[in-house]
Amino acid sequence: LSVTMAIGSHRLSQQGAITKRMTAIEEMAGMDVLCSDKTGTLTLNKLTVDRNLIEVFAKGVEKDYVILLAARASRTENQDAIDAAIVGMLADPKEARAGIREVHFFPFNPVDKRTALTYIDANGNWHRASKGAPEQILTLCGCKEDVKKRVH
Repeated sequence: LSVTMAIGSHRLSQQGAITKRMTAIEEMAGMDVLCSDKTGTLTLNKLTVDRNLIEVFAKGVEKDYVILLAARASRTENQDAIDAAIVGMLADPKEARAGIREVHFFPFNPVDKRTALTYIDANGNWHRASKGAPEQILTLCGCKEDVKKRVH
């Protein structure tokens, strides 16, 4: 059995797969589905956001503005991986708070499943930007059923 596993390990290494434990080969043989991550999320603890996958449902709203609002609803200090990925999409991370006065930041909690920032813009207008679980954001927006179906 160990000779068979050694041969299997050698063949896997020729295809670029490295096995740390010989028993992993046997475990893989019993798998139906393998979920892998090529983005570095698991290995490097670094998330990335694919700008091409961002879909805007509101007419007249640009993708860059949605990214800016998501960055505003993110922590700029003591960031978790999601906040860092979103703020990292901006040309300059300082853009997230540029030209606004922060009134209150609502951190993520497992009940609300979202974060939010209440702020005042340069013209004195009050705003709240929020990011989080799609079902929470859809509820806040009061979206129509067709939009809800497109999101899910």
